[in-house]
Amino acid sequence: MGFYLGRGIYDVAEVARLIRRSRRRVEGWARAGEEQALLLSGELDGLFSFWDLLSFRVISELVERGVPRGEIARGAEYLAVELGTRRPFAHEALATAGRGFFADIGSWVDVGLGGQQAFQVVVEPLLEPITFNDSGIAAIWRPRKSVWVNPEVQAGAPCVDGTRIPTSTLADLQNTGLGIEELSDDYQLSTEQVQAAITYEASLAA
Repeated sequence: MGFYLGRGIYDVAEVARLIRRSRRRVEGWARAGEEQALLLSGELDGLFSFWDLLSFRVISELVERGVPRGEIARGAEYLAVELGTRRPFAHEALATAGRGFFADIGSWVDVGLGGQQAFQVVVEPLLEPITFNDSGIAAIWRPRKSVWVNPEVQAGAPCVDGTRIPTSTLADLQNTGLGIEELSDDYQLSTEQVQAAITYEASLAA
């Protein structure tokens, strides 16, 4: 069991919910086919880690921008060697190292910029809400103000920033009829923190 500690633990459904993509799409990215390259196998047996979750965010964006699946797989292999990590899409240097690779595969994204700049325009916003450790690997993701996803806290479930209180708990309790001020008093949080948690959960369900 110690192997799983501090890694975050997510099933396919939770990954899909947190990156706002369908379960079918996430399952497809994690499965190889005769003509489809495997994009991410996952670090845990049948489950995914915090770094897998963040990697799926990058994969999702690249797919949405029209990067061919085979090129994403090849890019991951290239960057793993270039950055010396099995988690290249969760590495702080992704934007700078990745632009050199993806610029070679053509005009896969039209944002009015050329190759290398275009890659950074797409990827840098994905990296901005992430805090990295001394090794350059993602340590904490803050998908929204007052919300953090920390693999060392509550198995990586989204929580009120700096606490162990899951955002889903607050949203579920509000759905039972408890008000924001009541939740604020019960959990010793500000009303702004409670509202941020509830708003975040609502955005995932939208």
